[in-house]
Amino acid sequence: MSGEKKSVSKTRPKMSWDKVIDRAETIVFRLMVGGSMGTCFAVSIGTTPESHYLYYMFATALHVVKDVAGSDEPIYMVASDGKTVCEAKAGCYAIFPLGSEAFDTALIMVKSSEQVVTQSDLLPIFGPESQMPRGTEIGIVGFPGIVESEFCFFKGIISGYLSNPPTYLVDAVGINGISGGPALDSYAQIIGLVSSYIPNKVDQYTTLPGLLTLIPIGLIRYFMESKMKAQVL
Repeated sequence: MSGEKKSVSKTRPKMSWDKVIDRAETIVFRLMVGGSMGTCFAVSIGTTPESHYLYYMFATALHVVKDVAGSDEPIYMVASDGKTVCEAKAGCYAIFPLGSEAFDTALIMVKSSEQVVTQSDLLPIFGPESQMPRGTEIGIVGFPGIVESEFCFFKGIISGYLSNPPTYLVDAVGINGISGGPALDSYAQIIGLVSSYIPNKVDQYTTLPGLLTLIPIGLIRYFMESKMKAQVL
């Protein structure tokens, strides 16, 4: 993540964080699959002329779902009110890893006859050419595993970058369960997804606060537009 830094045109009004959270809450879900638990968020909705089904595309971290890809395990998505909004059994969903495991990015396509989110709920997604500058304040939402189905907000600062693979380093809290959750700017645009936390281990007995890592969302946008011909905000 080096070279010229570009950002998405700010055509939307800047929002307070509580408004950003309200917008994000409708598309973000606790994801339970096999023995894993994380966070996912909706990025696209599609239909086909010959079917009454809706096809939802959700983004998450690959490490949350990699052990069940190709298995018969059902997946469950739970909303912030604690209600299961989606229970997809084998044959009704497909997992698409994007790139190698180092990119830690996956899409889940779910076929459903029920409405999970609406087109108007979806949020804009940064393109592959966009990059947040150092010092930018961002928000992160997800479902920490230490509390039951509680939708939580975390605030962080873009601290730096890694280049292989492209990664944001963020001064923010990292808690099990928020992996795969979206990171947003103050215009309610999705900039990335939570991948991991790098602890600052001084020695075998002492661990200090470290850095959260975010995978830029541009990889997902590129894949959906170029490979799946999906329309993305």
